[in-house]
Amino acid sequence: MKKDLDILMKNYALTTYHFKTKNKILTPLSFLLQAIHLLFLGWRYDVLVMFFSGYHSVLPCLFARMTRKRSIIFLGGTDCFMYPSFNYGNFTKPLYGKSTCISAHNASLLVPVSENLIYSESDYYTVDSTVQGIAHWCKPLDTEFKIIPLEYNTEIFYRRDVERKPNSFLTVAFGIQGTSFIRKGIDKVIMVASHFPEYDFTILGCHQSEFPVPVPNNVTLIPPVPYEELPLHYSRHEFYFQLSIAEGFPSAICEAMLCECIPIGSNVAAIPSIISGNGFLVFKRDDQKIIESVKKAVSSENKEEISKQARSHIMATYGKGKREEELLGIIN
Repeated sequence: MKKDLDILMKNYALTTYHFKTKNKILTPLSFLLQAIHLLFLGWRYDVLVMFFSGYHSVLPCLFARMTRKRSIIFLGGTDCFMYPSFNYGNFTKPLYGKSTCISAHNASLLVPVSENLIYSESDYYTVDSTVQGIAHWCKPLDTEFKIIPLEYNTEIFYRRDVERKPNSFLTVAFGIQGTSFIRKGIDKVIMVASHFPEYDFTILGCHQSEFPVPVPNNVTLIPPVPYEELPLHYSRHEFYFQLSIAEGFPSAICEAMLCECIPIGSNVAAIPSIISGNGFLVFKRDDQKIIESVKKAVSSENKEEISKQARSHIMATYGKGKREEELLGIIN
């Protein structure tokens, strides 16, 4: 969000408005304040841009439609999913899902970071619906959409000159309490670590005190670090895990690949496109399948070549400047 705001601020006169939702009891007040803002200041805007679809986007989209202005919703992930088994996604809550659909139907344009946010099918996780995406939950959805993937700064993310331990695995996952522990596949990382006590595993982004299960001796937990320190941590590991069930466009795996980590990822969301043959995919959320993928990755004879190709692929496909060019294109 911050990167996109920087792009918009650099090129347009931009006003930001924060619809506060932390205290649910005050949500009606947030609607009232937003309505007043639109009523008195909405006429000043040519385009209304919303980050994600939900409660906060209903009134701006309706206002834009009534006043014949343009409205754009950037879809991010949770606004396109329903996973009741671990309570993730807007559509697990009926009223929230309804608000998401009202916004999507009335927007001028939807901008997902990946096609899977519009519609996707995957058998990786079969406890909930194997069909996901905002078009699936908001039938019929005929709003125009344009896919604009995220971009990454290759001058920040590159392999540093630090020791890289063989058979070392990293996962970056901030805020894993609650739904994210399952959604991000952290439970499966712990499973793999227990199965391979001779390998080293690191989970970056969480404190020991907040970890919900016992941690094997070969797992290191690192609290959140400043953004600029991430390349050092990526560079110290040979492999990167992205065993998520639901994602929009996961950034950490792209950053890790730029730092020449070999990715091992689940066959969901944009992960297959991100890896694109430069790593290893897991097609079922099954312990044995995941273990087999790890064995295959570790036993690869051309690991150095794979790691170099991983960086080259992200540079060519999601390099800096590509998203900015397309964002400015749609707004202009």
